[in-house]
Amino acid sequence: MTDAVLPLDDLRVLDLTHYYNGPYATMLLAYLGAEVIKIESPNSGDGARPLYRSPGKPFGIPFALMNSNKRAITLNLKTPEGCKLFKRMVAKADVVVENFAAGTMDKLGLGYESLREANPRLIYASGTGYGLSGPNRNLPAFDPVVQANTGVMALTGASDGPPYKAGPAVVDILGAAHLCAGMLAAIRQRDRTGKGLMVELSLQESTIPSLTTHMGAYGIGLRQLRDGNRASGSAIVPYNAYPAVDGWVMILAADNERWPRLCRVMDRPELADDARFGTLALRVKNRDECDRIIGEWTRTMTREQVMATLSANDIFCGIVQELAEVLTDPHLHQRGTLREIEHPDLGPLTIFTSPLRFNGEPNSPHSYAPKLGQDNDAFYAEEFGLSTAEIASLRNRRVI
Repeated sequence: MTDAVLPLDDLRVLDLTHYYNGPYATMLLAYLGAEVIKIESPNSGDGARPLYRSPGKPFGIPFALMNSNKRAITLNLKTPEGCKLFKRMVAKADVVVENFAAGTMDKLGLGYESLREANPRLIYASGTGYGLSGPNRNLPAFDPVVQANTGVMALTGASDGPPYKAGPAVVDILGAAHLCAGMLAAIRQRDRTGKGLMVELSLQESTIPSLTTHMGAYGIGLRQLRDGNRASGSAIVPYNAYPAVDGWVMILAADNERWPRLCRVMDRPELADDARFGTLALRVKNRDECDRIIGEWTRTMTREQVMATLSANDIFCGIVQELAEVLTDPHLHQRGTLREIEHPDLGPLTIFTSPLRFNGEPNSPHSYAPKLGQDNDAFYAEEFGLSTAEIASLRNRRVI
């Protein structure tokens, strides 16, 4: 898409977020054309800046991945002058996004009720761990902590082992997607009514829908729901990761069409009507033996050979790819989901782009993640007409 037709190219977003959840939500808005102004504390900036940072670099790769297409300024909201400047920005903004602990912005005098006096059309979006109300509103939250108290950890791992967190930051990204959807809906509502709206997002609540399968298994009486790579409660067989010569493959062939097809592909057609495996209930009862037979077949081939054979027969199968393989996946690079760039500060870097497409075209114009306060001089001069001396004074007094 060209800049002229980006859906949000008339939108200004003031981004007070940090780490992964909020920054990814605002980066999605930036990829859709919004002008996103990342506002950070002049003392430390976004807490994600130092994560996995190499010596001598201004920030680490995670920050670079979550903050492209944004302008960056610093502003100390704990000072009266900083608050006044922020309210002046709000008067000309469309959206304010923050993911501080519940009540933080109210304590600064910058909560929704205060800011909408400065701009009745303002969309105010808040992302917290547990919401702005309820007994847990003040609990500290981080991705693995929310994985723990939403059941994600209890449902992940082997049945005879300890619970495990999911490796990726699934809670933060689920929350970001929901937060972005909420902001887009609020913008649509404002277009119709002319009035702003407050959008509230709880990381815990946005994770609950991911439990759908397990809630279904629990609802029919299954209680052992943590079962490694098998389906929840092992209610679907075959459904597992199986060994190959060079790694692992995930296979799902439990329905009445794919199970007989898998038997034929394995050159074991008699298994389709075997007294141990002829129905789903029988396969569940004899799941260990079923998995053993499939594993004996897959371990004679490479992952690619298993994948080619099963996909040609419309049997669900996926190669268990290592991260290095994902980052070089030809499909993802051809579609533009992953791109190789030469970052001016970090050097060669693989980045991800927006998963949203319009008319089939990649929607990811790209500018690099900014250094802390990179746009201070230009922004404060443009926004408020401040002179170089006035900007220097703000900087010296730690207002910016």
